[in-house]
Amino acid sequence: MTAMPLRGLAAAIYTASAFAVAAPAVADGIVEANVKALDPGDEVAVSRIPDGVYLRAVNDPDDVIWERLPEYRTRLAPAPPVHESVALRLGEDDPGLDVYFSLARTSERFYVRLRWRDETRDAMTSHDRFRDGAAVQFALGDEETSYIMGTGPEAPVNIWYWRSDANSVEDLAAGGPGSTTRLDAQPVSGDSRYLNGEKPAANQWIVVMSRPIATAGEHQVSFDRAQVPIAFALWQGKDGQRDGLKSVSEDWILVNLAAE
Repeated sequence: MTAMPLRGLAAAIYTASAFAVAAPAVADGIVEANVKALDPGDEVAVSRIPDGVYLRAVNDPDDVIWERLPEYRTRLAPAPPVHESVALRLGEDDPGLDVYFSLARTSERFYVRLRWRDETRDAMTSHDRFRDGAAVQFALGDEETSYIMGTGPEAPVNIWYWRSDANSVEDLAAGGPGSTTRLDAQPVSGDSRYLNGEKPAANQWIVVMSRPIATAGEHQVSFDRAQVPIAFALWQGKDGQRDGLKSVSEDWILVNLAAE
């Protein structure tokens, strides 16, 4: 079937409750259209994209459909240091930053869209420069799993890691700090766009990552369940962030996969 962009579809496909568009508000140069703030432990439902509705491209960060789906905001804080060298690089006054996200699914695919403020586009790594990055982490078990890279081999996590230099996504697993492993199957894909605002504080990254609903191997999160814990991480290259030096969720947010 030929993909049909949302712009060419009749508005009657959507219900007002699921796809209402609020008048945009602006906070520090970033548009916030009906954004809901979430705290650790909060529950959020996944938006359903009706079958027969397609993005212009699989991971299009600019498709108009994102304007019609709920968006959420949660605070990321500096990651707890897992090594003394990381602790030495942490700034005591680092306030963290907000990540904005939307969650959606069709009958065949699961989507995560992220955006965050970033004054500079850092898309290379050298001896003194580092790339921007983002990750979405899913617990393979329940919320008792540690949000810091899992609770050992018996309670691992699945991680989708986007890197700006290659504009690509890796499908990873971890069972605790230092155990991150690239999975044999790589069904996750993504795309991104960097937007320049009227001032540097309004510049932002927008990243979409997605995967077929069906799992393709061990240690890949199942979306055929009632609930899955989700967490986020961001790396700001201009701040020298890499490896364990990053901003992370302070605990899980619970994704309700059963809601209609």
